[in-house]
Amino acid sequence: MKKTLLSYWLLLWACALLGGLPAARASHLLGCDMTYTSLGGNQYKVRFRLYRDCSGAGTPTSFDLECRNGGCNAPASVTASLMPVGQTIAATPLCPTNPTTCSNPSGTYPLYDFTNYEATVTLPPGQWTMSTRLGNRPDIGNLTGGASNYLYTEAFLDNRGTAVVNTSPQFDPQDVPIQYVCVNQLTTFGFSAIEPDGDSLVYSLAAPLDNCGAPIAYKPYPGAAGGVVIITRSPLCVLEFPSLTGGSTYTPQLPLPVAYDVIGSCPIQQGVPYFRLNQQARTVTFKPNVYLPNLPAGDGGNKYVVVVEVSEYRRINGVRRIIGRVRREAVLIVIDCGTNSTPNPVVAQNQTPNSNTATTNTVDTTRINVYSCSYSRVSVNFTDPDNLKTPSARQRLTVTLPATINSDPSYLAGGDVGTFAFSTDPAHVNGSENPQATFIFQPSPNMVGRTIRINVRIEDNACPVKGLQNRVIVIRILKGNFATALATAGGTNLTGVTPLTLCSGSLALKGSVVRPDSIRNLATNKSVVQVYAYQWSLVRGNGFNAATATSQNISVNPTITSRYKLLITPTSGFGPGCGDTTSILVRVAPPVAARFTITDSISSRPVSSTGIAPGRLVPPITYKFTNQSTINGAVPCSSGVTTNCYASPEFRLDSLVWTYQRIKDGTGSPTANAPVVVFARGYAPKDLKLTDGGTYLIKLSAASTLITNNTTSRVPGQCAASLYQRLVIVPELNAPNIITPNNDNLNDVFVLPFSQRGGKLEIFNRWGSKVQEYSNYQNTWAGAGQPDGVYYYYVTDPSGNKSKGWVEVRRGQ
Repeated sequence: MKKTLLSYWLLLWACALLGGLPAARASHLLGCDMTYTSLGGNQYKVRFRLYRDCSGAGTPTSFDLECRNGGCNAPASVTASLMPVGQTIAATPLCPTNPTTCSNPSGTYPLYDFTNYEATVTLPPGQWTMSTRLGNRPDIGNLTGGASNYLYTEAFLDNRGTAVVNTSPQFDPQDVPIQYVCVNQLTTFGFSAIEPDGDSLVYSLAAPLDNCGAPIAYKPYPGAAGGVVIITRSPLCVLEFPSLTGGSTYTPQLPLPVAYDVIGSCPIQQGVPYFRLNQQARTVTFKPNVYLPNLPAGDGGNKYVVVVEVSEYRRINGVRRIIGRVRREAVLIVIDCGTNSTPNPVVAQNQTPNSNTATTNTVDTTRINVYSCSYSRVSVNFTDPDNLKTPSARQRLTVTLPATINSDPSYLAGGDVGTFAFSTDPAHVNGSENPQATFIFQPSPNMVGRTIRINVRIEDNACPVKGLQNRVIVIRILKGNFATALATAGGTNLTGVTPLTLCSGSLALKGSVVRPDSIRNLATNKSVVQVYAYQWSLVRGNGFNAATATSQNISVNPTITSRYKLLITPTSGFGPGCGDTTSILVRVAPPVAARFTITDSISSRPVSSTGIAPGRLVPPITYKFTNQSTINGAVPCSSGVTTNCYASPEFRLDSLVWTYQRIKDGTGSPTANAPVVVFARGYAPKDLKLTDGGTYLIKLSAASTLITNNTTSRVPGQCAASLYQRLVIVPELNAPNIITPNNDNLNDVFVLPFSQRGGKLEIFNRWGSKVQEYSNYQNTWAGAGQPDGVYYYYVTDPSGNKSKGWVEVRRGQ
């Protein structure tokens, strides 16, 4: 997103922006707000604050307070006089060299002041609207009616119910809601309120009122009909300014003419008016883009009313309802600041490693997230863009924060949250060209969950009007848990291994905490090294030695799945509740014993005329297996049964792999690079048929598998598999003299020895005619298409060796 001033209205007023200093004069009533405080017994102290242009009439001596129960149509059943309290305070928006004061308003820029008024009233349970209605408003650039409008303000209280005692949100007195703002410069205006009762606050923009329930109408907004600008570039891009939501007038959400943001990408982009309400920071940020020079005295063309409404919610008897509402009405005065720029946003930066403190700097907010029971230093830097130029403008910056920032419970709470201090370095003190400050945070655990908002005003000393920016520092106090436990077995770091499984032996556990290595002693204002206490405990299982429980590093020897807990507590600077905890679960895999038995069967039976002894095994031979593997000595599993195949719900006898490898040929010679063949995976394998003569190594690999999600998914364990193996010998088969192709799977085909397989085979009948030929024979000839009788064959094996013989086909066997 980028900023642009290409709005339709800006194009109309481009010439006006070149005008000189203003000569504006106005009536004296500019803004106001009203709040109340519970005194108990249905008594309330109502405070009304009036902001005025002090070049007009003098400060009023009193105002009438009217309290209505039941809405605008109800009569004022309770009345009182709002009387001045304390001194009238004058604001100082002008540079020190300007002689203009409220008592000598001779300058071109009107000054302003504010006065507090108070009254005490008794309000029985009801729905009360407290209000005062003042004299004529001055002429305002975004409101119709001019001096015929009244300056009306109100506050709302719903104290129905015997237990409802409420104090309204209290506006920060530092946020003086009369402010000069520079045309075409980004400006932030603060309106933060402190909520003493802990109720939920919702902020919104509202319309100014002339009377109870009677909003004042807005004037037309310049350029409200929208427009289109063709941006000259390649390719062309269309910038659209859509019609304003809500019609063609100013609105509470857009109360003054502003520049546009550009969103989207070419070929079509859209301009969105830049006026933002930040609920978290409680600010509005905008860029005014219209300034009218040389206005006659009393013309309010450069003044714009902005109203903020704060609604207060509380849950009563299970129902969330509004129990209070207050309003603040402000006037923003747009001026031409010339070459002077407003100060930059506040920049905060964490200076403490391992504190986990996070800072985020935006145009209107500086957000700092800190953790309880942890020390961190956060630097805060205040700069002005005019000082960063060459040559520097050498403007001095004055930073104003709440005077009670260190002591007030609403802020840093006397050290329970931390402390704040400006630098004492002459180059960076408050009032220098580059003020700097430091937060030292050490939040106590009872501060967790709090959000602290600190209003900051930064002003330069430019003449005739100071550049001014309001910022909000939002501090959130979070609860962290930064303890870790590292596991090592046999010198191997197992941290992060999931699941952590111990196969045998002991496991070394090491405790650590990601915290700063020091803490600030607030009494001496010096940092000291932080020391931590460690406390291990056994949650469940075994293998824990209580004698080493207070050591940072311990050794455990579990024989069953066990969990160990660690509490790490700082020994200085913090009270109870500052420990970090962690735990480590060690699963102990039960031992697995792989085992099986083998039985064989005769696949080909000898016949009497072949010279093979009756009962001797003739390849191919089929082998059958009985799995007798166990886990932790449990009853062996049978095929298809799993409930007895593991010792606990965590582990199962699984990951079974059956392989065979021909390690010797039929002559007893070792085979070279014989492949390993996986012929089954699972508890009960299918039968294995071996045809080629030789010695075979049959192996079963079995391991434990961790069961998760109620056995719906399986995570492989970390322990070595158990192996069991047996040897079987398949006799070498000489070419038979008789085959009996009768589909009984016994001696159905003509079989060559392994060494001759894959060679060339030629078969001839007794008259010498070739009846079949194979270039790559694979033991498939069964005399198909030929009558019973004697046949002659000629074999050339893959090595080129030649041999011959005869075979009889006898189907009647």
